[in-house]
Amino acid sequence: MVRTQYFRQGVLAAVLTLPLLLTACNGTSGAIDPPPADVEAKMMTATDGKSELTVNPKDAAQQQANMTIYAQDRHGYLAPISYQWNSGDPAVVAQASLEMLVKDGVHKGMLPPGFTATLPKGTSLKVTLKPEQKTAFVELSKEFAAYDKNDERKVMESITWTLTSLPNVDQVQLWMDSKRLSEMPVDHTPMDTPLSRQLGINLEKDLSVNYLRSMPVTLYFSSYSEEGKAYFIPVTRLVEPSSDSVRATLEQMISGPLNKKAMNMVMTKETKINDITSNGDTLTVDLADTMFEKGDQVPAELVKAVVLSLTERQGVKKVQLKINGNMDIQGTDKINYSEPVTRPVVNMAWKG
Repeated sequence: MVRTQYFRQGVLAAVLTLPLLLTACNGTSGAIDPPPADVEAKMMTATDGKSELTVNPKDAAQQQANMTIYAQDRHGYLAPISYQWNSGDPAVVAQASLEMLVKDGVHKGMLPPGFTATLPKGTSLKVTLKPEQKTAFVELSKEFAAYDKNDERKVMESITWTLTSLPNVDQVQLWMDSKRLSEMPVDHTPMDTPLSRQLGINLEKDLSVNYLRSMPVTLYFSSYSEEGKAYFIPVTRLVEPSSDSVRATLEQMISGPLNKKAMNMVMTKETKINDITSNGDTLTVDLADTMFEKGDQVPAELVKAVVLSLTERQGVKKVQLKINGNMDIQGTDKINYSEPVTRPVVNMAWKG
């Protein structure tokens, strides 16, 4: 029996239609202040690096998307938005991607309704790519220092996750007025080393978790736009340390979002983890849930959220999902997920 109505109403969105993935951190339940500098430095060395995004060859439009930026949504979350930019030159794409993050900048009007840029109005910038160092160097004008200090981490995340979406960019180094920044200019967050995705995004933690005894996992939950379109929100959550980061990630997905006003669950509370195995760059995950019977369609959001979350782990490129031991999975999006699934690409928002 196909039981999709329950998910539409309470647990899962119907289909991934909005070209965004959200992530955030300001004023919402579960969002937290930045951790102490020494703890944050430890976290940035403990987290796994970025995973590669793999395009589904069946979707020609997604193959053409060559830019992803992280803008702010109406809840204060950062959203990756993908574009098909009119240049194949990585340097041109990198420059345009950060210019789109400047408020009232040269590309204003290209963000989806309800989303805003993260960099102060009037900021001028120049991006230089050094592929051999896998580094993007960003020279910023003095106007950059006009952001609110409460937004400092969000500004760092927005720049870092935008540029590390590009091929051959793993880290970002910021300069301002021809001087390398060893700390952010407003609230003085340390930047002794180049920024990377180990910074996390939209940091959150449960009240029971201690900064000094925690590890980060990045999770994806579903949400809705103002127009009622479904999308995902990624958050980096600090959790109790575990020797099995994959199991810890799945357990947190089952626990659900901390901010239930902005995010929906992608699994039920009854979901159990049967088994996890690894073979090369592929993880096989067997989930048990009595809600599903053999032959039922599985919500596409469940599959995609699991794949997105687990491919954030270093070295994981594909996920083979089983439900109640069954590998023959048909999604509510009419896609057969019986083979290992690569990381979904965010849908295209604009042709630049």
